[in-house]
Amino acid sequence: MGLVLSFSSCDKEDDNTSTNTTTATTGTCTTTGTEEQSSNTEIEAMRQAMISFRSSLSSTLLSQASTCLENERFYLWHNTPNGNGTSRDGIIYGDLSSNQLTNFKSLVQLFLSTDGYQKVSDISELAEGYLNTLNANAWNPDYYSIDMFGDPESSGSWGFQLDGHHLAINFLVHGDKVSIVPAFFGGEPAVGSFDGSNYDVFEQERELALDLYNGLNTTENTAAVSSGSSTVEAGPSSNNGAVDPYRGNFDYSGFATGLKYSDMSTTTQANLILVMKEYVYTMTNTFADEWWLDIMDNIDDTYFVWIDDVASPNSTSPFYYRIYNPYLWVEFNAEDALGGGGPDYNHVHTITRIPNNPSTNDGGDYGVFALMINNNGPKTLFEHYAQADHHKLKMYPFDYTVKIEANSHSHSHNSHSHSHDG
Repeated sequence: MGLVLSFSSCDKEDDNTSTNTTTATTGTCTTTGTEEQSSNTEIEAMRQAMISFRSSLSSTLLSQASTCLENERFYLWHNTPNGNGTSRDGIIYGDLSSNQLTNFKSLVQLFLSTDGYQKVSDISELAEGYLNTLNANAWNPDYYSIDMFGDPESSGSWGFQLDGHHLAINFLVHGDKVSIVPAFFGGEPAVGSFDGSNYDVFEQERELALDLYNGLNTTENTAAVSSGSSTVEAGPSSNNGAVDPYRGNFDYSGFATGLKYSDMSTTTQANLILVMKEYVYTMTNTFADEWWLDIMDNIDDTYFVWIDDVASPNSTSPFYYRIYNPYLWVEFNAEDALGGGGPDYNHVHTITRIPNNPSTNDGGDYGVFALMINNNGPKTLFEHYAQADHHKLKMYPFDYTVKIEANSHSHSHNSHSHSHDG
């Protein structure tokens, strides 16, 4: 199915509110691969919430925030501070009235579980609020940006992006399917207190993983532990404004290393399942359940890797772990302490993705739309590391096999660590 969207612009208004229901943006979208609108009641509630939010915006704000599903803006998310609220596309929280912001947050809640939305609040309001007291120009709860893609009024394929410091979620409705990946969650301080509220953003992701790792037997530990690079391998791009290099048909197959699910004890398997569910069920249950079915259909091909504190890690240890399944990619990493000024363990980055599955051609992250702009980008891990100059700064060993498709055999290479500010 193809979709042609002609967008009109209304006259500019003096404030940020509007009673117009006309879709407004610049240009015309000719989007292929879209779906009909879903009859699912939850998806219809999401659609109506998005239409309501859009109709509340002035024509100026709506135009600034709206673009096509195949537009490259979908892939420009990042985790760095949004300096003065001007370093990202779309509109920011600070552009909205209190009612508009409440409506947008209600829309986000329809896509996320209670725990998932709590993470969003802890990151964007509490952790960011604390950092705002240290440097109001760099960190501000008003600086989170909103981009909207496609037209929910005329198509069953549409989405939006919430993008800001330590938080980037890509929401997509595509017919009867709903996804929230890539989803980047971070925090510094990840455990803290602000405005009378205590928070621990990644308590479950940390504690469940510690239970998993500390419960490994000797054989399992040997397979899981790696001396490779403890950096987020498929996280944000190297700098703000750069396209996500892992979108579309990126080859994740080289990450089939570490401790394999089918080689785990029953107890270890159960512990791994708990960790995986913590990431999947950030999403609202109905669609997390559907995602989980795909994951479980491929559960024997799941791999777990642990790096850094391997002796006796605890809640205040800096460590990294990775989970690879054909339908789930997870990374958790304790970053170097930066803006928050605390210990390394209290600066955390996580990423959740769906690796592209060529056999189903569903596109993985961003659905089928990511495939549209990936013609010239790197397809394999080797290509990405070979082409990215920023990887030449520092050298660490890969802890996975790099596959070069043209030669149909594997090589060992050096990995290059890169850090992401914030």
